[in-house]
Amino acid sequence: MIDTAYFLALFFIFLRITSYFVAVQIFFPSGTPQIMQGVFALILSLGILSGVDYSNLMTSINNNYIVVFYAISEIMTGLILGYITNLIFEIVRFAGAWMDVHVGFSMVNIFDPTSRTSSTLLGNLSYFVSLTFFFIVDGHHIIINMLAESLSIIPIGKTIVYQETIMGVIQTIFNFFTLGVKIAIPMVLIIVITDICLGLISRTVPTFPVMFLGLPVKNILGIITYIVLLPIMLKLIGTAIYNLPNTIKGIVNLIPAVPVALIFAADDKTEEATPKKTSEARKEGQIAKSKDVSVAVTMVVCTLLINALWGTIINGMKEIMVYFLKLPMLENFDQATFSNVVYTTIMKTSGLILPFMLFIMIAGVAINLIQSRFLITKIKFKLPFKANDPLAGIKKMFSKRSFEGLAKNVVIIAIVGIITYNYIVKNYTNILSISNLYLPSLGNEVKNLIVDIFKQICIVLVIIGAIDYFYQVRAYRKDLRMTKQEIKDEYKQSEGDPKIKAKIKQKQREIGMRRMMKSVADATVVITNPTHLAIALKYDENGSMEAPKVVAKGADYIAFKIKTEAKEYDVPVIENKPLARLLYDRVEIDQNIPQDLYQGVAEILVIVMKLKKKNN
Repeated sequence: MIDTAYFLALFFIFLRITSYFVAVQIFFPSGTPQIMQGVFALILSLGILSGVDYSNLMTSINNNYIVVFYAISEIMTGLILGYITNLIFEIVRFAGAWMDVHVGFSMVNIFDPTSRTSSTLLGNLSYFVSLTFFFIVDGHHIIINMLAESLSIIPIGKTIVYQETIMGVIQTIFNFFTLGVKIAIPMVLIIVITDICLGLISRTVPTFPVMFLGLPVKNILGIITYIVLLPIMLKLIGTAIYNLPNTIKGIVNLIPAVPVALIFAADDKTEEATPKKTSEARKEGQIAKSKDVSVAVTMVVCTLLINALWGTIINGMKEIMVYFLKLPMLENFDQATFSNVVYTTIMKTSGLILPFMLFIMIAGVAINLIQSRFLITKIKFKLPFKANDPLAGIKKMFSKRSFEGLAKNVVIIAIVGIITYNYIVKNYTNILSISNLYLPSLGNEVKNLIVDIFKQICIVLVIIGAIDYFYQVRAYRKDLRMTKQEIKDEYKQSEGDPKIKAKIKQKQREIGMRRMMKSVADATVVITNPTHLAIALKYDENGSMEAPKVVAKGADYIAFKIKTEAKEYDVPVIENKPLARLLYDRVEIDQNIPQDLYQGVAEILVIVMKLKKKNN
């Protein structure tokens, strides 16, 4: 039975190894048979596969799209690893070329048939020295171990292309560039000092042939210095070779914990923006606006203007041409005449160009105002201090928005190019036959050709603009999304902290409870049901009150407190379940009882009065 997982793992490892060797040019010079390269990569893949656990590979592959994604991930991983490895040798070549500029060998270009590249003398020599030193220190063994370890730190099918890892690769480039500077800087300083000394000699002894002897002196001194610096250069190269696995591990460690395909990092902003944040963003000038809509509208206006004003433009150009052709016929051409010619030229040219530009400008301003819903902000201009940060700029280059903009621009260029090509092919005969047309009708024929192709381009730009506008609205809403914590913080800022508000309400209830309990002492009677509800009524027998008033009420524990307070101040407590329920449900504190309850309350008050008379 065929082990599918085995052959699939072998295929993925083969892709990684092959792409690695494609990026690293030191193992297979130009002219190496491709069959030999493939066989070597396959043998190395078989050897590495023996130490790889691929038992769970098939469980993660559900369809062909996963296989394609895994294959692309392996190719990208191999290319990145190979690019980093090849950087060591290219930086050494760069250091040698920089030394050549100062030593005087930069004009000597040597063609390297193994890599099919041209380089300067010391640059090529440094490259081959580093290549020889690489194999002397068993750098190829380090590479094989690194490729084997890469399958454990970057499992099969796992991508290495993320925003963080791209930034790590860029940082590695900076580090290797620093290495090249360290290699070349001693030579550069020595030659610069030599140039200064030769300049001083030339200044002191003008007869000394500096131009004749300066270049040979720098050549000889450069070769001697290169030989002296060779051990230091090899030490730096060896350090870079031995640290290569650690460099790869450092880049892999930058892979985010919650990966998303390619370089688009996960976002925890899942909640729609609140009206407050949307309003603040609008005040700051953050709105959904599409540049393609503006381009489409201005293109449409431009097409309409060409169609409508073509005759005016042609006649105006004819007048300007006739005016200039008449200039040689002037008898006197003095300063006043020259000023008149300049003024007339400016006025006639402005009369042709300004209306055209004015309509286009009005259309551009109008469509931008419509998109922004006539928003005019007063945000002060602030200098973008972060614009000078190269890492921030590179990070922005590799953002999702940048890739989307690049893809959109490529699509627009492709579509416009195809339309233009097809139009030219279709009208190729008509364009060639223009020279045979009657001269007065030539302008109309040119106008028809221009307007026709502009119409086709306008249709495409309008469609693209509409799609891009809806996409920008969606992206704008997505950018304004908030985390749950941000919504909570905004609620705290606008409404106050819920915990503090709860404490305030609790304090208010306690104050109200104490005030209500004080009112029980002045109550006339407390009506209960008898355990769950208690309502305290107050009525002035002298007739100063229109009707009895509820001064306190409560259920359960509060009812118990009211009854306890009533007993303490000798307020009568009378049980009447129906009346207690009605009073509790219908009458609020400090309200008079309704008229339909007068009869029931009056009976209670009569009982209270009889009790008072009896006690007296």
